Amino acid sequence: MRKIFLYIIFGIGITSCHSSKKIVTDNVVVEKKVAPNLNGSWQLQMIFASDNNWSNVPSMNINLTDRAFSGNSGCNNIKGKFTLIDSYLGFDKNIISTKMACASAADNRYEKAFLSALLKVNKYTINNDELDLGQGEIVLMKFKRN
Repeated sequence: MRKIFLYIIFGIGITSCHSSKKIVTDNVVVEKKVAPNLNGSWQLQMIFASDNNWSNVPSMNINLTDRAFSGNSGCNNIKGKFTLIDSYLGFDKNIISTKMACASAADNRYEKAFLSALLKVNKYTINNDELDLGQGEIVLMKFKRN
């Protein structure tokens, strides 16, 4: 009887979350919150430790269904996969990129800084239409929804 009561309480708590994903663990269905706000197009606002004087500002389109992203890194088009678990977000190191030459040496540095920061990301937060990508408690990049 006690287990049933706990399952009922747990079920009520989970159903209060409006967006969830079912996961089966030890024959018990557990629902995990997913991040529908992460879906969509984002434009880079800032990379910390960079002067951010971009000729072409990087942008990303995040597709939660496919766990994939695509976009532009400042000079080249990019696409790849990511892992998302609760507030953990990690981009796969096998990013596919075109190999166009950047317009200037500075643009080349900015693109490298963007890709380097992207691969360090292990956490995200969303406030309104702003996406922060970080490493632990350190925010590495800020994006704004397109």
